Amino acid sequence: MAIAPWMKRNSLEIQFWGYEIGNIIASLTGAGGIRAFAESLADAYRAGGASPVAVALWLAREHPEAFATLGVMGIVVVAFPLGSAVERRFGPRAADAVNALAVPLALALLAFALVREANLFTVAACAFVVGSCLLRGAGHFPLLLKLGGLALSVGGLALAGAGVMVLAVELFGAGGTGILLSAATFLSGVFVAGAGLLTYQGGCRAVEAAQAGGEGRGGEGGASFGAGDLRSLLSVQGAIARSMARTLDPAIEWMIRAIVHPGLFWISEGTKQAQPFRTSMLARLPWRVITGTLALSTGTAAGVSFAVANLLWAVGDMAIGALDSDTAVETAAPRSEPSPAEPGV
Repeated sequence: MAIAPWMKRNSLEIQFWGYEIGNIIASLTGAGGIRAFAESLADAYRAGGASPVAVALWLAREHPEAFATLGVMGIVVVAFPLGSAVERRFGPRAADAVNALAVPLALALLAFALVREANLFTVAACAFVVGSCLLRGAGHFPLLLKLGGLALSVGGLALAGAGVMVLAVELFGAGGTGILLSAATFLSGVFVAGAGLLTYQGGCRAVEAAQAGGEGRGGEGGASFGAGDLRSLLSVQGAIARSMARTLDPAIEWMIRAIVHPGLFWISEGTKQAQPFRTSMLARLPWRVITGTLALSTGTAAGVSFAVANLLWAVGDMAIGALDSDTAVETAAPRSEPSPAEPGV
C-alpha cells in the first residue's frame, strides 16, 4: 500500500498527534464529554471572575476532572511542541530542560487525579501522559524506557478499571450496549497494560546494551541534561537501575512469558519475535475498533468523546505498526533494542 511508506516516514509525528490528542479526548470523556467540560469552565469563570488562579482553584475543588483535563492539554499542546521548537532554535540541551520539567508536572497531575478520586478515564489519560514524558527522554537515558513502560501499564490498568466503573455510574447509558462497552473497555485496558510491560522489557534490553557498551546512551557523553546528579540518578549503572534489575525485572519477565505473550493468541509467534512494532499494533488495534464502535453506538456525549479517543489512539497504533512494514517475518532477526519512540498509550 502506498500509505505505508508515508506513514513509516512520518511515524513519530503521527504517533504524537494520534496518541496525545487521544489522551486529551479521553480525559474529556472523564469530564463527561466536551459539552460538560465547557459548562465546567463556564461555571468556574462565573465563580472565579477574571482571575485565572481563582478559576483554577475552583475547578480543582469542584471539578477535578476538568482541572486535570486542562493540565493534560497544557502538557500536550504546550510542553511537547515547545520542546521540539526549542531544540531547533537552541539545541538539545534546552529541549532536554523543557522535557525534564514536563515529567514532574505530569506526575503531579497524576497524583492530583488519584488523590481527588477523579474519573478513571481522566486518571488513565494522566498516566499515559506521564509515560509519554518519560519516553521522550529515553534516547539519552535508556532507564526511562522501563519507567515509561510502567507508567503506560498504570494507565492501562486505570482504563480497565474505567471499564468496570462505567456500569456503576452509567456514564455511557444503561442497557446491553453499556455492558458490552464496559467489557470491551476493560479488555482494551488490559492489553494496553500488557503493551506497557513489553515496553519495559524493551527498556531492559536497552539498559543491558548500554551497560555492555560502557554506559552508551545512558552515560555522561550521551546525556545533554545539565545536572550531573540527574545523570547519576538515571545512569544504567546507578542505584535505581540496579534495584529495578534485582526486583522488578524478573517479575515482569515472568508476567510477559506467562501472561502477555500467551494472551496475544491471534498474533503469530514469528510476528511476535521478528516484528515488535507490528505486534504492538495488533495487540491493541482490534480493541480500539471494538471499543470505539460500541462507544459511538451509545449516542451519549461521553460515548462520542470516547469513540474519538479510540480512533486517534488507533491512528497512533498504525503508525507504530508501519515501522515494521519492510520487515519479513521469516528472515528478520528479533530486535534487541526497541525505539525510544515506543507508543505513549
